[in-house]
Amino acid sequence: MTISLLDLYNTAASQEWAMYDNDAETQAELEESLIIDLNKALMEILYSYPFNFRERTHVLFTHPKINSYDVPKGLILKDDLENYRVRVNSNCLKKLEILPSDTKTGAPEYFYIQGNKINFYPVPMEKHIITIDYLTLAIGENSNGEEIYALKSKDDVLFVPEHLEELLKNAVISRAMLNSIASENDENYSAYKKQSETAYRLLIKYSKGISSDKSIKV
Repeated sequence: MTISLLDLYNTAASQEWAMYDNDAETQAELEESLIIDLNKALMEILYSYPFNFRERTHVLFTHPKINSYDVPKGLILKDDLENYRVRVNSNCLKKLEILPSDTKTGAPEYFYIQGNKINFYPVPMEKHIITIDYLTLAIGENSNGEEIYALKSKDDVLFVPEHLEELLKNAVISRAMLNSIASENDENYSAYKKQSETAYRLLIKYSKGISSDKSIKV
């Protein structure tokens, strides 16, 4: 089983709150509004915590005298020693905070980001294999297998392990439900908030794969 936009939409639309907590006046407006709410909830949840199922490894090959390469679409990870996981072989490159003022060449020892490019210093003069571990911004893929950053078509699916699918679905739908309420003074707000927080905590707890006594804050 894989969670698709159609799965999320059908589950959310079947909830009792779907009509009376939404300002939509027509079916078309409801569908559009609900898809927006579901995508907003997805992004709030997936980007709020470093879920390990969002981890990816980008591999690039350097070319002589070429210093600039596309940076992965996400957040570069650090290891337990706070080193960025940008590696040549097993060696982590250090991040330059001040851009170099020269064009020294050799085996890369540092990296820096400019715009959507990752640059290396010294400038490589031969082929190196560089791996970059990162948290992807992509939330899933479309029917063509292309990464997507929002659910738009009914066949778009989420990146999530099978054992976490129902937990993620509950977290997303309850968050969308909470977000659909215009005022915290609404009589349903506190109940929806509790439901959303519980679903979120359970998702994080079981995504870790280990037992923990620490409480999780939303």
